[in-house]
Amino acid sequence: MKKIVQFGFLLSLIFLSSCQESQNEFKIGQNQVGQIKAQTEVHELESIFSQDSIVKPDLKNRFRAVDNDYYVYQNGELALKIQPRKAQDSTSYISEIQILNSAYKTDKGLNASSTFKDLYENYKINFIQNSLKNVIVDLKDSGIYVVIDKKHLPSSLKYDSSSKISKTQIPDDAPFKYFWFSFTEEK
Repeated sequence: MKKIVQFGFLLSLIFLSSCQESQNEFKIGQNQVGQIKAQTEVHELESIFSQDSIVKPDLKNRFRAVDNDYYVYQNGELALKIQPRKAQDSTSYISEIQILNSAYKTDKGLNASSTFKDLYENYKINFIQNSLKNVIVDLKDSGIYVVIDKKHLPSSLKYDSSSKISKTQIPDDAPFKYFWFSFTEEK
């Protein structure tokens, strides 16, 4: 009987640790996106995403190699677009990641499918930058920034790239066009 209880306890521990591991697999946190951390080098991506498909830049033909990004496909869908700090360097750290898979989320639930309301209710905005076709919203102390298409803004702001835009001018239901994470370079 004692061995059965011990075996059941051991199975419970294994189950709980696997649940914790799968939660961390998609967690966006301080200098972390899933299993990618600030000190992750490009050559480590293959082992991190061993169950997924990775499309690497074509470095053999320098005239065609315009794009130095790595693309991670999970279950056939593009999940992450990874930009190294240095092109053509397997020991380079990761600079930024565009997150396309909504499974990747912060502790407060922010993900690629969130809206502007989800963002401002849970995070402090560092700044809002107006550009020609988009608005870039940078979150304070998180490494996260999102791009919102100006087509969701009032018509008075859609075609004006010089106006200062405040958070009250962005509709609550404005979806993210792009969801990015930028790693802080550790010294």
